[in-house]
Amino acid sequence: MRHTSQDRLRNGAGLVARQHDHLPAFDDISALRPIRARLGTYDYWQLNEHRRRFQAIGTAPFLRLAQLIRAKMADAEVVNTRDIGHDVVTGDSRVSFAIDAGRPQTRTLYHWTYPDHDRSRLAVGTYLGVTLIGLRVGQGMALLDSEDVLGTARILAVREPGDPRAGRHD
Repeated sequence: MRHTSQDRLRNGAGLVARQHDHLPAFDDISALRPIRARLGTYDYWQLNEHRRRFQAIGTAPFLRLAQLIRAKMADAEVVNTRDIGHDVVTGDSRVSFAIDAGRPQTRTLYHWTYPDHDRSRLAVGTYLGVTLIGLRVGQGMALLDSEDVLGTARILAVREPGDPRAGRHD
């Protein structure tokens, strides 16, 4: 049985994940650790700003997202932004990924100002954005929402935003 985002809104966030018996509930982000990620210094500091803003909001979903960001930052290998590598998702990458055995998707990440030219944008300051940033091609990580685990997001390809092959999985 497939559920749409509208079903999730009607039935409550996290309900879909609980219907999958193979997915454990995560009450504590520490169960994900260590989180293997590689962050450039620019993305590291932008993630810190996202974390700070989410903590200031103070509601449970934002505090959980801030906790996920803090864990990713604490465990990440932090390198100079110019040394990040072409196979690592950054805050302005065009990334192709799949969630579990789902259809591949491609999105362009952004921190604060979204790219006007792109129809498939993804803010880094979301559960999916935080999950993807810092991962390498072939690497996967549990995708959380405000209450539970939705599956595993796996990186299929990383391209520069101007790459003509970037929209292959749209």
